[in-house]
Amino acid sequence: MKKLVFLLLTIGVVMFFTSSRTTISSDSRVGNKAPDLSIANETSVVELDNYKGKFVVMNMWTSADAITRIENIELNKLARDNDKLVHLAVNFDRSKALFMEVLALDSLEVSSQYFCEHQDRPSFQKRWGSIDHPCTFLINGDGVIVAVNPTIDEINKAVK
Repeated sequence: MKKLVFLLLTIGVVMFFTSSRTTISSDSRVGNKAPDLSIANETSVVELDNYKGKFVVMNMWTSADAITRIENIELNKLARDNDKLVHLAVNFDRSKALFMEVLALDSLEVSSQYFCEHQDRPSFQKRWGSIDHPCTFLINGDGVIVAVNPTIDEINKAVK
């Protein structure tokens, strides 16, 4: 009986960590130092090291995926209202023109939104995980990933 319970528990844990929203690289798991990030937008070049001492919520999104698009809007608002939190959003739309149109439609802070050019995607994916199954990462002030796909409540608790 104990073996059966252990087996079922093991299967459940494996399924949880291999779900489609957690297809992250081995470098971008909870407890690891966040992989390097250097990305530019219309107004600036950003690196994670610039935000030491602050929490960073980094989300990957596309306008074609309603869930990640809505999450991006919510995270943008959350960071706007919390000076301890920085929002970095990395977009994987098929064109920069589409990305720019969505920024305007969704009333997003341009300074927090970054379009990942096609030639940069393999490198980004190697460090952060599948761009076909975008994730959100919460990174603490020391640059360590403390949560993958956290809820708004989990982010608020961590950032207190």
